[in-house]
Order: sequence, then structure tokens, then C-alpha cells
Amino acid sequence: MAYCTGTANDLGALRQALIDACTQPAEGWAWDSVNEVLSKGVLFLRLQIVSGYLTLLGRTSATAGDAPNAVRIGQVGSTPLAFPLTYEIFAFSGEVYMVINYSVDYYQWCAFGCSTVQGLPGSGMWLGATLGSIAATNGVSIIATGGGGYSPADTSAALFWGDNYGVASCRNAWVYSDIDTQGWWLAQTVSGAPLGANTCSPLIALLPNTWNSEAVLLPIRAYKIRASYKISLTVDLEYARYTRVDNYAPGQIITIGADQWKVFPWYRKNTDVRNGGSSAATHSGTFGFALRYEGP
Repeated sequence: MAYCTGTANDLGALRQALIDACTQPAEGWAWDSVNEVLSKGVLFLRLQIVSGYLTLLGRTSATAGDAPNAVRIGQVGSTPLAFPLTYEIFAFSGEVYMVINYSVDYYQWCAFGCSTVQGLPGSGMWLGATLGSIAATNGVSIIATGGGGYSPADTSAALFWGDNYGVASCRNAWVYSDIDTQGWWLAQTVSGAPLGANTCSPLIALLPNTWNSEAVLLPIRAYKIRASYKISLTVDLEYARYTRVDNYAPGQIITIGADQWKVFPWYRKNTDVRNGGSSAATHSGTFGFALRYEGP
């Protein structure tokens, strides 16, 4: 696992830091500067800077098989990125995460990798970021049972959390499972809503526990909605977990058994409105995530 941290003065430097981390010999990714594509085996990710956003677009080859839309890091509502910003990159053999911090207490993230779920007909590539391909002009919409919206107005700001995206360009995560020969789709139709956080929302809502005020780490998973009210697991992340950050400082390292985890808010911690908001929020309540930490 490669862990690195540093500062970036612009999006170009941020993108280069991510490329450099992924193309270390131990990580196995290759960079195609002509097509602006990171690749590793059957995984292909186009990494561009477009209109003031760092964009990630999943592909099935270097030049084709695009996901329906890109995911992005950039301005949320009326709050732009502020430079210089700090980045942390966690690169594992099958999963890569980048978290950025700016304007004191704002965080964004992007992530991609290969699903560990066996038997998928597709490559199993997954990717996500704070934003979908259309700007969240209002802000963040995140509650324990889901997030996002039917318009470009809001983002869930969390990975595989949004459960009511009616417009593909608003979705901030994609998986190439190709189940039912439907490629990147997480639902049965273009306008269908993914399951999002509904699968673990009761546990998310109960955190932190009342016994010792700690928040357990919950699996981050994605599912494909199928016919006859059935679902199939498509992603089960190894190195990331859902949690609540009520009693954790952003960037705090916690130890569970032999493992260390670093905790972050999905966008911006707010203990006064800990359960987030359904529209136009400038924070993500105390919803957050933890990444396996193997740094210094």
C-alpha cells in the first residue's frame, strides 16, 4: 500500500499527485498521457481537468466503453475549492482513495478500483467522487437513509449513498458489473434510483453507540437492482467503511485490533445538525468514512 500526502496549488498539481501515486511500481497502474487514461488490467479511468473540476470517467478500454457520466471534485453550491489544499492518497492493490482538505474544515474525495465480488460478467470497475457530472448548485443532500436529488441541485457527497438520483448526470458513483447486460447501471432503467445507503441506514442512524460513544465501522457496498424485486451485490470495499464522526476529529487515526483507520467527514462536519439535511446543506452532518491507514 502506498500512502502519500502533500499540498497542491492547482488542479493540475492535484491530478499529477494522484497519477504519481498510482504509477508507483508497487501499485501497477499505467498512465496514457495521450488519452489521459490510468489503466490497470481491465480497469480504465480517464482523468481530466474540465471547466475547473477534476473529473473521473470510467471506461472499458483506453478509448471506449465510457460510463454514462463522469464524477468530479470541485465547487459545491457557492463554495469553491480553495488553494493551496492538502491531499492524502491511499493506494491499495485494488482500491485507490484521495481525500482533499481546504478552507479549514471542508473535505472532498474521489475513489476507484476493482470489485472483489466474484462472478461479475463485467470488469468490476467502480468509481465515485463528491460530485456527479453536473454541479450541485444548491449544495449537499444527505440523511441516514439516502441522499442526492432528482435535479442538479444537490449531491449526496458520499460514496454509494445516493438513493434518489433520477438523472444520470447527478449520480456520483458507477459500477461496471454488466449484470443483465446493463453495463454501468446500478438500477434497471436510466431513470431508476440505486439502493444507496438504505441497506445499512438503520445502523448508520444508531451511531455512535450509547455505551462508549464510539462509532463502529460499517461495510461500504453497492448493489444492482434487478427484475422481480431482486438485488445483487456488486461491490464490497476492503479498505473503506461508513461511520459517524460525532466524537472523532477529521483526520483522526483510530485503532481497531491490529488495524488503523483514518476518519473523515464526507464533506464538512457539523455536530449541531448531525443528521444532515435534505437539500442545500453546506455540510454533511456527522456522516463520514474511515480508510485503512498504513502510513507513517
